[in-house]
Amino acid sequence: MADGRPWPKISIITPSYNQGQYIEETIRSVLLQGYPNLEFHIIDGGSGDQTIELVRKYSPWLTSWVSERDGGQSDAINKGYARSTGEIFNWLCSDDLLADGALRKVALRFVDNPATDVVAGACVFQYDDAPERTCVRQVDWKDWELAPYSGAIWQPSCFFRRKRVGRQDLVRRDLHYCMDRELWAYLCSRGAKWGWAEEVLSVFRFTGVNKSIVGGHKVVNELDVIYQSYFKETVPLPFLLRKCWLPLVRVNVPPRSGLIRLVFHIASRGITMILLALYPRARVRSLQRDFYHHGRGVQEQS
Repeated sequence: MADGRPWPKISIITPSYNQGQYIEETIRSVLLQGYPNLEFHIIDGGSGDQTIELVRKYSPWLTSWVSERDGGQSDAINKGYARSTGEIFNWLCSDDLLADGALRKVALRFVDNPATDVVAGACVFQYDDAPERTCVRQVDWKDWELAPYSGAIWQPSCFFRRKRVGRQDLVRRDLHYCMDRELWAYLCSRGAKWGWAEEVLSVFRFTGVNKSIVGGHKVVNELDVIYQSYFKETVPLPFLLRKCWLPLVRVNVPPRSGLIRLVFHIASRGITMILLALYPRARVRSLQRDFYHHGRGVQEQS
């Protein structure tokens, strides 16, 4: 570094499965950072497309790579985490990208703020099929500690100190859609100090088949599990939202008649007011956003 200190080691893990269409761009976005103290591991789940050919092409510049059947993305992330030794860590999905110069910006944030455990920055939302929708999303950090499971930060732009984790598996293996959100809630439960960056650190590519987009009720189920793991309530807020509020929201959509929609809209607003009086506002609103987005058009699953 400019003052003679060594750059902190950063470990990046890329879990992959049949993403040959995108993975070369992902790999290049990491390697072309030019970061002088980088570990880069690719954990592939046994792809049958051109992924392995592309990984071999860049293997001289990778710390390690493997291609074998695994238990899914969470399992692959944990495998990569076990291989890594970097002081700073993140995983980058095989269709996402690091922004130019992101690793140096992240390293400087951690070096200049030794007490910071997590750095979360802005992210470009890239819509390949609708470029006019592409935009930069900043971190919505207000009241973050009250709802650390919420979709207010962007996983590829979230880097953390390894020493703060304190458990063998980085992410829970039983979660397949919201493992990142559980990790954030876990880090908050351990008293992690968060640092917020306005710089763009990554690009999240919307392909139309992203798990977080098509997960539907499975996302809702996992958010329920995460919430109840970290917030103990006599009557859990997710239960009331799923059983009382969400059914009204489902009814309040076309082709229902205008009168029926009005009645159910008033009823859902009434329930919301009651919940806001009983539970922290940040938790109610964050769960409502996620449940509305992921659960409005699906049937409840037990």
